[in-house]
Amino acid sequence: MFFRQSIKGCFFAILTAFFCLQGRTEVISFSPLETGFFLSSEPINTLYWRGQNSKALLLFIPGGNGTIGLKPETTDKPYSFYQTLKSLTNPQLTSGRFDVVLLDSPSQLIPVTLRGSKDHMVRIESAIRHYSNLTHLPVWIMGHSNGGISISEFIKYLQSKNEMNLISGVIASGIRNESFFNPPIAIPMLFLHHQNDGCKSTRPNDSFEKYKQVKSFTSSQVEYVQISSGEAENRDPCNSGYHMYFNAGVEVSKAIDEFTSPFLSTPR
Repeated sequence: MFFRQSIKGCFFAILTAFFCLQGRTEVISFSPLETGFFLSSEPINTLYWRGQNSKALLLFIPGGNGTIGLKPETTDKPYSFYQTLKSLTNPQLTSGRFDVVLLDSPSQLIPVTLRGSKDHMVRIESAIRHYSNLTHLPVWIMGHSNGGISISEFIKYLQSKNEMNLISGVIASGIRNESFFNPPIAIPMLFLHHQNDGCKSTRPNDSFEKYKQVKSFTSSQVEYVQISSGEAENRDPCNSGYHMYFNAGVEVSKAIDEFTSPFLSTPR
C-alpha cells in the first residue's frame, strides 16, 4: 500500500511540475547578436509567458518610449493591455495557442526615429532568433502605437537582408500614422485599430490606408479589424482609453485568435 501511494504521489508531483512549467512566467535576458560603436551591449530583457499547447510565439514590441522596466524578479505585468496579450497563452480564456514575449528596451526610443535604428533592429532580430531556437515555434511580431514603426522598419530590415522567412506573421495594432510598409510581403498581416481612437498620432483612417496599401501588393492574407468595445479614460488619449483597448481585451484577443487560427497548424 505504501509503495502504491508513493508511486501515486510521485505521479501527481511530476504532473504538477509539468503544468507549472507549461504556464510559467519568467524574465529571460540574453546578449544581442551584434555589438559595436553604434550598437548597445546592454542585455536584451524579455518577459516570457509560456502557454500550455502553443503553436506559435508572439513577440510584442511596445509603444510609448519602448521601455517596460523588467527586473530579474518580475513575475507579471498587471497593466490591462499586457494581460490581454497574456490571455493568448491561456486556453481557459482564449484558444491558448500562443507563447507571448514582451520585449523591453534598455533606453527610451524617443524620438520615434530611433525605432528604425540599427540597434533596435538587431535587438528585435536577436529576440526572434533566441525564442525560435528556444521554443522551435514560428514567430509572429506585434507592434502597438509607436511599436507600429518598429515593425514596419523591421520588415524593411528583413527585406534588405532577404530574410523575411524569419517571421511567420505580423499584427499591426493601433499603429502610428508614419508607419509604412513596402513590398514584397508574403506573410499574413492583421491590422487592429479602435474605431474611437482619439490619439492624433494614430488615426484609424490612416491605419486603414496602410491596410489597403498592403492589400494591394501582398500575396498572403491581410485583414483590418476595428475594435468597438471598451471605454475612454480621463487621461492622455495616446496613452489610455480606446487607444490602449481599455476594457476591450476580450474583443482584441478574439480578433487575434480568429485571424491567426488558420495559420497555426503545426503543434508544439
